[in-house]
Amino acid sequence: MELWKLSGVFLIATGIIHTIVGLTIGWGIIGEMIQEGLYNSVETQYDRNATVWFLFCGIYWIMIGQFFHFYIKEKNKPIPRFIGWHLFIITLIGLIISPISGFWLFIPQAIIIIMANSKRIIRMK
Repeated sequence: MELWKLSGVFLIATGIIHTIVGLTIGWGIIGEMIQEGLYNSVETQYDRNATVWFLFCGIYWIMIGQFFHFYIKEKNKPIPRFIGWHLFIITLIGLIISPISGFWLFIPQAIIIIMANSKRIIRMK
């Protein structure tokens, strides 16, 4: 099986991991926000803001992964190379800003997308 066919699945898995970590770490903060009625419960409280963005990013990665998976199934070809490069560059910037983070998970995903569009095809054995 060609590894690039799992690009969407890998991104979905990354989003699920991200969301689970966000829920686990931010559970208490989310509880406080719910007790306050959620509406406008973030304001300038940075821990709440970070928790909301962390969860939303995980959900967006799941959504983008689902789109990748749909694209691969429909077109039967890899995600376009430029998307792999964008993912790679964004990941490098993220790693510079936050080296001890989950950004490392995106490096192999970006490389798979980039390499799938080259003459060398990545295959799982």
